[in-house]
Parts: sequence; C-alpha cells; structure tokens
Amino acid sequence: MLREKLKLILDRNPQLRELEEDLLHLFSSIDSNDVLAIVLGGSIARDRFVYGMSDIDVLVVKEAGSPEFKLFSIGDVDVEVTILGVDDVVYAFRSGNSFVIDALENGLILKGEEFVKQFIESFI
Repeated sequence: MLREKLKLILDRNPQLRELEEDLLHLFSSIDSNDVLAIVLGGSIARDRFVYGMSDIDVLVVKEAGSPEFKLFSIGDVDVEVTILGVDDVVYAFRSGNSFVIDALENGLILKGEEFVKQFIESFI
C-alpha cells in the first residue's frame, strides 16, 4: 500500500523518482501498528518541491506517545519527520500549529486517509 501511494506522489514530483526505494524504506520503517497516519506536507504536497533546495516534511500520527522529531538525509534531500500522538495533534490543531493544520488539510496521505478525513471533519 505504501509503495502504491508513494508512486502516485512521485508522479507529481518526478525529480524524486530516483529516491523511491530509499523513501519507501524510510516510510516502511516508520510505519507500525500504532501509526494512524503518515502525511507528507509542505512543498512536496503543493507541487513546489525544488530538488536541492526543498526538504520533505512528514507528519506521523500515532495512537499515543511523546512527540519525536527526526531528521534523515536521502541523497541530497533532507526528510524531517514529526511524530505526534493523537492528543498532541489535537492540541497542535487547536492552537493553530500551521505545519500540522496544513499537513492534515492539504497533505499527501501515505497512510490513514480515513483517520485524516474523520479528524478534519471533527473540527468543522
């Protein structure tokens, strides 16, 4: 499932195709049973990614847990991963955290489409 979703995202951002396997490996290593959603935000979601200048912003929503921030480098691209529990996502959304709001409202969803849809609907 991740592979198919990633391919669709890379179709929109063809300059990243050479990183497909490494990105798939990274996203697969992040995914687990308690991960509710993996969402790509920022420039990649807005089709404004510029190779060598942009990074890939990833929001991972888990059932629970302390916030984690991880930085990976794949090729010449930095991948910034923000891992939040649902309670932290609710707090971030309510307090106007632009990254979380933008990722959930406009991001490219690798996993958890139904979760993201229900989450957004609960705030409308």
